[in-house]
Amino acid sequence: MIQREVAGVTKEQAEPIKLAQAVYALCMGGSEALARQIAVGLNRNGSYDCVVYAVDHGGPMAEVLTREGVPYRIFSRNGRMDVRLIRRLVVQFRADHVQLVHTHHLNQLMYAGVAGRLAGARVIHTEHECYLLSRWRARRLLRVLSGVADRVTAVAEPVTEFLRNEIRIPAWKLKTIPNAVDVGRYQSACPIERSVFGWDDEDVVIACVARLEPEKGHAVLLDAFSQVHMRFPRAKLLMVGDGSERAALTAKVGTLNLNGSVQFLGVRTDIPALLATSDVVTLASLREGLPMAVLEAMAAGKPVVATKVGAIPEVMRDGRSGILVAAASAAPLAEALSILIGDQRSRQEMGAEAFRIVGEGYSFHRMLQRYESLYQTVLSGGMN
Repeated sequence: MIQREVAGVTKEQAEPIKLAQAVYALCMGGSEALARQIAVGLNRNGSYDCVVYAVDHGGPMAEVLTREGVPYRIFSRNGRMDVRLIRRLVVQFRADHVQLVHTHHLNQLMYAGVAGRLAGARVIHTEHECYLLSRWRARRLLRVLSGVADRVTAVAEPVTEFLRNEIRIPAWKLKTIPNAVDVGRYQSACPIERSVFGWDDEDVVIACVARLEPEKGHAVLLDAFSQVHMRFPRAKLLMVGDGSERAALTAKVGTLNLNGSVQFLGVRTDIPALLATSDVVTLASLREGLPMAVLEAMAAGKPVVATKVGAIPEVMRDGRSGILVAAASAAPLAEALSILIGDQRSRQEMGAEAFRIVGEGYSFHRMLQRYESLYQTVLSGGMN
């Protein structure tokens, strides 16, 4: 059953293309952020009428979509395989006259992709990383379901190589479209007063924006920060996001005697302001594709300390826009953070370089043009 509908499809526009962005939920994750960016960007020019479909449940992004004038639909998946959900999606796609369905991650391809095809729409599928496809059943399922999609895109070249070599999706069907960020949104953000967190301007604030899940490496980050805090007592850590690890991580903060220096902020919709408040941004992920968190930090002009996983080394310039370290090891992460905490000039220089790299190579407008070109190709039945 559809639980909520906002800003319904309008017919006054000159026959805009009806495009459905299908995501897991209306949460603040990277794939959801990409779907929202595309919907907002394409709806502005009037040639598209984008609706975000949440296959599993709602979430805080609903507030953001409402504010930005993007319609959304929320469904509720029942169990591991909900055939009735496919039927409900088919009915809704037909009611909305959807011409193109863009799915994000395997589950959405299984439900919204199949439903889109049954409803007579074209389908584009995007994979955002490889680690969710590590099990052979997931790889086999994607191999089969990729036949539903007219094209399959990946957010980074390593993901494309995995899809080609491990999933065996034909090369002609694959396309790499790197994630990107609206630089202006982060450049113009105003910082939050540090007194809100009980800190002051002399403190050095590190931010980590990531779901509190095992693959994001927060436990390693806390071990590293404990080492940092012994050297720099004025170092502070903001943990932005939520997830299954929150209780364990909160307990670990107490065990490490870091209460007062680490704050868990949960899911936030003011990421640009939080990044503007911070001095350094870090990501300790064990596995990644091309994380939006890194691009957003760079767009905010902040130096980044991140692990050498996924496409992160392709985006960052080690020693110039930030520092890359090995994954799953607290000591090198602590050392890299300490270098930047102790050197304000390096923070400023690396932040400026990070901003330049994102502005030149990861433009939101360029990414949007590439998706729109692909949409037009698929809708016209082209092969390129």
